[in-house]
Amino acid sequence: MSSTLASSRTDQGAPVRPSGPLLVAVGEDGGHVLRTAAALAPLFRDHVHVFSAIEPLPMAVAANEPVVVPASFEEGRRDARVEHLGARLADVAKDGHCWQLDVEVGDPVTSLVRRARELDAALILIGIGHHRPIDRLAGGEMTLRVIRRAGCPVLAVAGELEHRPHEVVVATDFSPQSLHAARAALPLLADGAVLHVVHVWQPSVTGDPTVFVVEEEYAHSIAPRLVRFVDDLHVPSTITAFTAIREGRCAAQLLHYAEEHHADLIVAGRHGLSTFARFFVGSVTTALLRGATCSVFVTTTHEYHDAPPGAIAP
Repeated sequence: MSSTLASSRTDQGAPVRPSGPLLVAVGEDGGHVLRTAAALAPLFRDHVHVFSAIEPLPMAVAANEPVVVPASFEEGRRDARVEHLGARLADVAKDGHCWQLDVEVGDPVTSLVRRARELDAALILIGIGHHRPIDRLAGGEMTLRVIRRAGCPVLAVAGELEHRPHEVVVATDFSPQSLHAARAALPLLADGAVLHVVHVWQPSVTGDPTVFVVEEEYAHSIAPRLVRFVDDLHVPSTITAFTAIREGRCAAQLLHYAEEHHADLIVAGRHGLSTFARFFVGSVTTALLRGATCSVFVTTTHEYHDAPPGAIAP
């Protein structure tokens, strides 16, 4: 069973703009990520930092002796990447706006997370990077690794998102994390955007009458809880919010709903309770990143441990 509830609008003002810079992670190409950055740059007052890390070449071994890659060779790779990305930036950055470009040799994830901390970044923009099926099964996608370690929201871009998101699906389990994620995403949305606040739950198949009564009570509570969620979200008057209920496996239903409504963004909150837990992205978030044909925005209520980030203000 599924149902869609009435839409709602509020008279709240526009969301507060991000307080920190936009950190854009790109590889050798990343043209679609840069075009998305150009669409979002005005929200960050054009405080855009483009970052690219080049994986160091592995050390070779010949005749039982290690062969070290000369520093000049790695420097040449870096200079080539700077020149290549500089040309791409000239194509997407508006006249009169100078984005910073930083290229270094090192582990891409470690370097990016460190740079985000140093810059006090409000948002990391990165490509989803759908790799081979074996890579997905191994959970080694760079985007997932970044989300595991990032202390600020991450916008993973799939395909082309050359404008601010207009059709947006917000996944909520009514937790503080999902509300935090939805609030954090609001400043990114286009005027006139449509916000679909969706709750997915999976009834049990047990014949236990006690369980049936509990689930029936829960089912009746969902609609009013969705209304309260939207009220707490303080949706700006320029955005229309709908609420919807779906039954089944959470990620599969959210992906289906997003495709059904031609969404260009899915918003999800990540649960993390400790430093250890931060290295394990929830199964729903992982499935969304691996299966979405649109972009995915993920955030957590946990910030950097050693420095407060310039988080997107709710």
